[in-house]
Amino acid sequence: MTRVIAVAFHEHGQLHHLAVDGVDVHLGDWVLYPTDDGDEVARCVWGPQDVRLDEPLPTCPGLASPTQLDAAAAARQRRSEVTELVKKRIAAHGLDMQVLAVDLVEGDAPHVAVYYRTAHRVDFRALVPDLARALASRVDLRQVTGRDPARLVGGVGLCGHQLCCSTFLNEVEPISIRLANQQGHGSNPMAVTGLCGHLMCCLRYESPYYDDFTATAEQIAQQEQDRSADQLGCPLRPVCGKAAGRP
Repeated sequence: MTRVIAVAFHEHGQLHHLAVDGVDVHLGDWVLYPTDDGDEVARCVWGPQDVRLDEPLPTCPGLASPTQLDAAAAARQRRSEVTELVKKRIAAHGLDMQVLAVDLVEGDAPHVAVYYRTAHRVDFRALVPDLARALASRVDLRQVTGRDPARLVGGVGLCGHQLCCSTFLNEVEPISIRLANQQGHGSNPMAVTGLCGHLMCCLRYESPYYDDFTATAEQIAQQEQDRSADQLGCPLRPVCGKAAGRP
């Protein structure tokens, strides 16, 4: 078993997991996360738990020092200021663009990455050099489509929890309406549509539970000489482990 924590670089951000060995970490602590460009400051949002791992995780180098916390706070302030400047320049150019996030990329080739979405094709040829002059840095504009806007911004789903895509879900497998029908939600689009406007991610990774329970219910139906699991009563309730008409 390995002692594991989950950290996030910003509020509602993607979760990243770290192994903790010899570091006394508590929920809410600011810790260091190892990256190719050096250690980054992140907040512990999931306290230490013993987990059996299939693959090794990066190890937490330790708690963030006061100097590192000050540097991280300054970087957040700088990112906020750059975001406001970008929004103002976009408005000045009269462009229909919504800024979702801004990254200040350090390293050998420092630049500013602006993530945006738009419903129409945008001509930003005049905007890019304007931003480059104002920020004294190279600027990359990156359009975000599909499910990614919700992942970047974050939010709360119908279940009352933070969005899967903005926290723990790293990859989204193809999702079809067949999965919604299988889980009894096909007749209610609002029940299966996420904040991104697409079918909810949880339909995919909850599907195996429905498959397993349906197979079990069919076996019970056959044992009772019913034609199918549907004759047990009304809808199956795999999450509860029940079929209507049975305890």
